[in-house]
Amino acid sequence: MKSNYRSVYTAFDPYPSRKGSAIHIEKASQVLSHRFGKTLLLTLPRQVHSRVRRPIKHMQFQVKESNYLQRAQAYSHWVDEVLNGQHHLQVGHFRDIWGGQPILKRSSLLSVFEVNGLPSIELTNRFNYITQDTIQKITQLEDYCLQQCDVILCPSETIKTHLISRNVIKDKIHVLPNGATVPIAMNKPSWAPEEYIVYFGALQPWQGVDVLLKAMQYLADKPNLKLIICSSHKEKFSRPYKKLILRLDLEQQVIWKHKLDKQTLDKVLQHAMASIAPLTECSRNLKQGCSPLKIFESMACKVPIIASDLPVVREILTPEVDAKLVRPDRPAELARAIRLLVDYPQLRKDLASNAFDKLSERYTWEKIDAKLSDFYDKLVINVYA
Repeated sequence: MKSNYRSVYTAFDPYPSRKGSAIHIEKASQVLSHRFGKTLLLTLPRQVHSRVRRPIKHMQFQVKESNYLQRAQAYSHWVDEVLNGQHHLQVGHFRDIWGGQPILKRSSLLSVFEVNGLPSIELTNRFNYITQDTIQKITQLEDYCLQQCDVILCPSETIKTHLISRNVIKDKIHVLPNGATVPIAMNKPSWAPEEYIVYFGALQPWQGVDVLLKAMQYLADKPNLKLIICSSHKEKFSRPYKKLILRLDLEQQVIWKHKLDKQTLDKVLQHAMASIAPLTECSRNLKQGCSPLKIFESMACKVPIIASDLPVVREILTPEVDAKLVRPDRPAELARAIRLLVDYPQLRKDLASNAFDKLSERYTWEKIDAKLSDFYDKLVINVYA
């Protein structure tokens, strides 16, 4: 492999994929390539087939280890080996501590830590068996990366506040929210029912899909109203929820779709009566924060939004102006909000229109990309002036 690359982007995530992380990876790596020319992109193997545009060189770590931490450490060693052959790198942009450590070893690189999630918080929600000793060691690695990197990018004020509480210098942190692209208007899929609400995305516990299913119990008097769940996971990951559906006697009310392509998903969203983001009240959403792509993409599709009333959501949506916000983890309250939007078409129209206007003004990917490009321009001027 040639050694004339100027920037590197590392991500311990599959790419391309249908995960929200794939959008971040695509956008940031493209901005790097536009600003610095030849760019290395180092990720886990792809989940969907898509060609990465030049001048980006995409290399994929071939996973062999099934254990998460062993896989992460192996990825870190692989990144280190790849970077050993590069002698003209100027910038190292990393999404996680595993790719960050080999970048930070190279003090000549301008280092940018894109903090979308922290494994010390993520893994406790993902693996029940992980020990406190392991979390402490991971936290120490996080602190090393947070302190040693030159600058930090994060998608919300909530996570910025958390990082400041960990003694990260405030001025070092730059908030750059997520965004969405406005799709063209399309016809409803032929298989979609006349009346439906929609949940789309992943199925981790902190997403609150179980809360949404329990809320559907309170809407039994509306048999024509269906819930479409568009899961980004393979069908096997939906089994616990399908058992819950059976227990709640909701088989006739819930429609499952798995790994839809973006165009089909946009069609589903555009004709939904509401898009639901029932995030739970947990450390993953309260302490770490996030910037839910499902909210931005719902805004772009002009579908009214019902979401949990959390600080990260209020950064984006204004209650009663461009969304209905409800207290998290309360199925009855969520059901009341759904009922209100189903019964009042004008309210749906007003909320969706206001949210769309806000997205068009602040959160299109064109605007976010321009801010990221401007961020790099100013960063390079300040460092190399």
